[in-house]
Formats: sequence, C-alpha cells, structure tokens
Amino acid sequence: MLENTEENQELDVFELLDFLSNSTRRRILELLAEEDLYSFQLSRLLDISPRIIAKYLSELENIGIVSMVERVSDKGPIRRYAKLNQAFSLIIDVGQNTFNVKYFPTSEVSEKLIKEEPKQKEELRIQVTKEFAEIRKCVKEKLKSIQTLDSQRKVFAQEINDAYIRFNEIVEKTIYNYHDRDIIRSIFKLLINKPENKVSLTELASRTRIWRGDLGKRLDQLASETNFITLEKDRRGEVWYSI
Repeated sequence: MLENTEENQELDVFELLDFLSNSTRRRILELLAEEDLYSFQLSRLLDISPRIIAKYLSELENIGIVSMVERVSDKGPIRRYAKLNQAFSLIIDVGQNTFNVKYFPTSEVSEKLIKEEPKQKEELRIQVTKEFAEIRKCVKEKLKSIQTLDSQRKVFAQEINDAYIRFNEIVEKTIYNYHDRDIIRSIFKLLINKPENKVSLTELASRTRIWRGDLGKRLDQLASETNFITLEKDRRGEVWYSI
C-alpha cells in the first residue's frame, strides 16, 4: 500500500506510475473520483469486460488507492462498490542532473453519512444554492493559489536546472572519465541535503554501489588530481568527502 515514508516511497510511486501508464486505468480513477461505482457499472461505462475491470480494481486496492465496500441496494442484492480512499499529488522533475518522482498524499477520502430531517423543496433549493456558492468560491480561491505555487515552482525548477548545467560544465571540463564524473555528481547530490557539507565514504559507496575499498582509492586519486575534492578522517576512521 502507498505510504508516505522514505523507505517505501520510491517503490510505491513507480508502482502507481506503472498503473497510470494505461489509459483505461486512468479513466477508472477519473470515474471513481466522481462517485463510488461497482464493477458492472464501470464495465458498462468503459465498454470493458468485467474480468479486466476486476483485475484493475484489485491492483488499485493492492496499492491502497481504492477500497471495496459492500452496500445494500434497493433494487437488488448487496453490491461491492469501488471507493476512492486516497487523494494525492504526483510531482515529476526531469532536468539537468535531476530525476525526481514524489508522491504527496493530500487527504483521505472519507465516507460521510449525514442524516437530516426532510426539507421542503424551496428550503432545500435555498440551502443547496448557498452551499454550491460556498463550494465554488472555495475551489476558485484554492485553484488560484495552486496556480501561483505552480508558477513559483516553475521558476525554481528552472533555476535549479541552470545551476546543474553550470555544475556539469565544470565537471566535464575537469574530469575526463565518465565513471569519475558520476562519482562527483553523486557526492554533490548527497551534499545538498547535508547541513555539515560532507558525506561519508560508507554512504557514498552505498549510493554508487561501488566496493568501499575501490571507491576510496579512486576518490583519493581524484582528490589529488583536482582542487575541489577534500577529504578528512574522523577518530573512528571514517572518511568524509566535501566539494
């Protein structure tokens, strides 16, 4: 199931992207975003066999986006409805030295049972008109806020991309071996989230999947050949690198 944890996030995100790569699957989500539906309804709306619909719903249920709930029908037997239970956003960044896919759960879609006394038609019309106006105002305001954020994000993403282009130009001019350049890029990406601006040999070996001894030797040589890689050892013998 989809969880917002660093350990599970990458697997879950790409599992979700794989599901969304199919137009029929995307259409199922689009329909379920409007209202809960049972398999036969989806089959008729999409002109897809019930067997395929059942398979797609099972996949959605497995990754935690949909739940199957039983409800009594006035016109027939108990039916199993597919219910969207997770609202989320996906953000994909592709740029110079950048490939990030992030999953943000925005809310849980809960089922609210509201019991109200019957209202006269005119009273109900006034209430519904008022609520629609409030909902319309809220959606307009929030969409405008999202558009503002998207514009800001676009500017920031472009600035990050430009910075990485400059970084790569320097690396390509000073480091002639592709694998060495890849090591330098890995150090730089790890350092971005390090307030102390240094990364350990152990963490770097795990990131690059290079044996620690071989990586250490290569980095020692790169440090002596360049002016921008520095290293230090702590009291425990761990080696730390900075750029």
